[in-house]
Amino acid sequence: MNTFAKLRAIATRLNEESEFPSWLMTDILAIADKSECYSDKIHLVEQLISQIGNFDVYAGVGCFDTSVSAETIGITIRKILTK
Repeated sequence: MNTFAKLRAIATRLNEESEFPSWLMTDILAIADKSECYSDKIHLVEQLISQIGNFDVYAGVGCFDTSVSAETIGITIRKILTK
């Protein structure tokens, strides 16, 4: 499975199974569907996959928390979408 297919798979699974925000899905799926447009930002796409995997609605609440917030994911998405 390539990086963009992994992005689609993890985002879709978490959106269906947990409280992963639907409002992030439009941009995530746009990135996944247009791999040719974002192949030069593969390192950011891999970072996005990691962030989605560590997403937590309550990110940042506890000490030494390694979870990631929707805001952090949104920042990475904007970096990818910015040409």
